[in-house]
Amino acid sequence: MRKGTGTRDAVASSLQQSPIVGVVRTKSEQEAKHQAELFMSGGIELIEITFTVPEALALVRALIAAREESGPPWIGMGTVSDIGRADAAVAAGAEFLVSPNTSSAVASVARHSDVLLILGALTATEIIAARDLGADIVKVYPLPPVGGAAYLETVRQPLDDIPMLAAGGFSVDEIPEYRAAGAAAFGIGAPLLGDNDEATHQRIAQALRLAREQE
Repeated sequence: MRKGTGTRDAVASSLQQSPIVGVVRTKSEQEAKHQAELFMSGGIELIEITFTVPEALALVRALIAAREESGPPWIGMGTVSDIGRADAAVAAGAEFLVSPNTSSAVASVARHSDVLLILGALTATEIIAARDLGADIVKVYPLPPVGGAAYLETVRQPLDDIPMLAAGGFSVDEIPEYRAAGAAAFGIGAPLLGDNDEATHQRIAQALRLAREQE
């Protein structure tokens, strides 16, 4: 299944203007739908539904069908670790793919489907490999266990020509540290959630403001 011409570029433009990927990863389909809708109404333009969500493919189809027109918001899928998941995601209508690993098979599906590709990597070798496979942005993951922003800053020293998305579990308040270290975008899920919908929207607004700030 091939996307309409220009989807990849349109999603890339949204990520540049609104550099937060809202990650939905829950054990409940109903809760996942609610989180996705909160992220969308809060202004996040890229919503990532991970394959760990029950009935994730059906949820992607439903969210896309509920839109009155094409995105933003754009609906993509995460934990796309192999070709089977990549094919299934694209068939469900996913407009971007996020992988925790550097997979040539996933990259091939993305390139033939006009969807934005975010490949996961950690070491310098993996980051370069992800770039060479055609990743639009490389998800450096998981950052907190290996040094957080300090690690990102170090690995970017020889690789500052490769756009990188910071991921792996950090708070909204830490976004400026990762931005200063060179992150072009940020993958965040649970830290965006507050005690109620209003609090969640406030956290989303703060995250977007911090992600967009310039030095």
